[in-house]
Amino acid sequence: MAIPEFILRKLFVHESLQVGEDGFSFALHNTFAPGTITGLALKVGGQPVAPEGIVLQVEGEPPRDARAITPEAPFPLPVGVDLTIQVRGAGLGQGRLTLQADTREAGLLVFTVQARKRDNSRQAQRRAHLPRFLRRSLRAEVEVDAEAVIGEVHPYVYGHFVEHLERCVYGGVWTGDGSRLREDTLALVRALRPPVIRYPGGNFASGYHWEDGIGPREQRPRRYDEAWQVGESNQVGTDEFLAFCAEVGADPFLVVNDGSGTPEEATRWVAYCNNPPETEQGRRRAANGHPEPSTIRLWGVGNEVWGRWQIGHTDAAGYAARLHPFVVAMREADPGIRIVAVGDGPLTDAPDDPARQWNETVLREAGDLIDYLSFHIYQAGEEGWREDYDLEALHHTVCAAPLDMEAIIGRMAEQIKALAPGRDIRVALDEWNLWLPPPEGAETMHRVIYTLRDALYAAGVLNAFHRQCNELTLANLAQLVNVLPLIVTDEQRAYATPIYYPFLLYREMERLSLRLRTDSPTFDSEGLGNIKPHRSVPYLDVTATRDETGRRLVLGMVNRHPDRTVRATVVLRGFEPLQPVQAQVLSGPDPLATNTFDAPERVGVGEAPLPTIQGDRFVYRFPASSVTVLVLAAGG
Repeated sequence: MAIPEFILRKLFVHESLQVGEDGFSFALHNTFAPGTITGLALKVGGQPVAPEGIVLQVEGEPPRDARAITPEAPFPLPVGVDLTIQVRGAGLGQGRLTLQADTREAGLLVFTVQARKRDNSRQAQRRAHLPRFLRRSLRAEVEVDAEAVIGEVHPYVYGHFVEHLERCVYGGVWTGDGSRLREDTLALVRALRPPVIRYPGGNFASGYHWEDGIGPREQRPRRYDEAWQVGESNQVGTDEFLAFCAEVGADPFLVVNDGSGTPEEATRWVAYCNNPPETEQGRRRAANGHPEPSTIRLWGVGNEVWGRWQIGHTDAAGYAARLHPFVVAMREADPGIRIVAVGDGPLTDAPDDPARQWNETVLREAGDLIDYLSFHIYQAGEEGWREDYDLEALHHTVCAAPLDMEAIIGRMAEQIKALAPGRDIRVALDEWNLWLPPPEGAETMHRVIYTLRDALYAAGVLNAFHRQCNELTLANLAQLVNVLPLIVTDEQRAYATPIYYPFLLYREMERLSLRLRTDSPTFDSEGLGNIKPHRSVPYLDVTATRDETGRRLVLGMVNRHPDRTVRATVVLRGFEPLQPVQAQVLSGPDPLATNTFDAPERVGVGEAPLPTIQGDRFVYRFPASSVTVLVLAAGG
């Protein structure tokens, strides 16, 4: 995990600087992620400070000097607390400080700050407007053929994710104490009709012991979450999550702990959820007020175990060997479960791509055990974080990014066919999102503010899923509430962010995805982090789905252009005469528009004009930076 230096510099609390006779002190405020420091060094004006002269202290904990911090005796650094560093026997000089920290999660981190009051003038100038183009419409043509069926879109591609992380569970889906579901959040989630929700992590899953979260709440133990380095009350656990899924009509997708857990523990969890009430775990579940089994089909084994930050980190051979006893034991409890294995997304076609090599090993050594091979992607990745962006270039890069996701799905599908022939293994993308730098002053790295531009990205991803429907049958946006959020809450209120609305619109989609011919003006985009540069990307991105009879057609039209409408001629081939039934559009005042508690619907969905169909075609004008869903149906 490469963390850009400009992000690390934001840890420095400028107003914390104190200068005394024997040295000075300053504070760091961690808003990025929990860390484990295994070694620390400091330079002042390029000159190293003796380790015995550096003392670290987190509020409420005893001080430790840098000599005592080792890989065997590390220094934990949670999120949201101040770390005070006191320097003795050295002057501040000109105030140029270079901090070097070895961390368990991210390796060596080095950053330099100038210890003085910050200059905010540059930051104030960061928000620029995209240039305004002439307002004439672009022209496009789309041909939709009822017989050009790609395949069936699985409803699970519209899935979501809830993790015990920051305020996703406590204060997000549930009240802060976990005693009940929040009605405001519940209403927003119900409206989406989510097909599947993944739980409990994420990194959290690799240290989670599910039996801590069942039974009478007053008897549940409070634990320390090693993944995110915070306390966990266990007031929300398996039964609460399953009740939430029932409330919103979602299928549960549970991830077992293969990092610090055992096959036996995972098997008890499967049996607790799925076995009849007359069995041992069924009686245990019934005693907790739930006599009927939930019959959960989706079970993930592990999370990102290829990452050094993960509890239980291992190589591909180690993971494949670990997978065997877990899957065998879990299927003894219920042979009908479907296993999601940890894969990785190859960013290139190179044979030595580390993700490609990981997948090869897992498929060769455990391909007979699994039903899905998963990957995660956050675009543009930390390597794509910048202090300043050209906003026009960024708009086009973000809108083109789903093409990379589509390419990764294709690469993984090819690997599956080559290395596990005859096995019905599908690709799963069980964590995905756009993740650009959090704004100045954000409490953590996960408090990203999403814009209308980012909603175009999300719709583009869903369109890509439709095109890849024969390969990808499970996907989960990360995450549902407050963490890279679809929904944001405070103590009393909740609102939907712009990326919520493509999911709301795409509830109308049918099951059969159609191959289209699209003739649209195009753009070129720059690379950024894990997003590749692209050429000739169509401004109008279209998906079409129909029902089995061909009497209902749903079009999803994304106008990626930041400033210009697209006037498109849509030609319908092979359909009975269709009539417009519904037209809805997701839009906002400009591509960088956001929602807030004070203006929760600045970006939102509204009714749009119905198209006028003449013969086998219609002409429609799609607003700049918009997502339009048109529903057409045969009469009678």
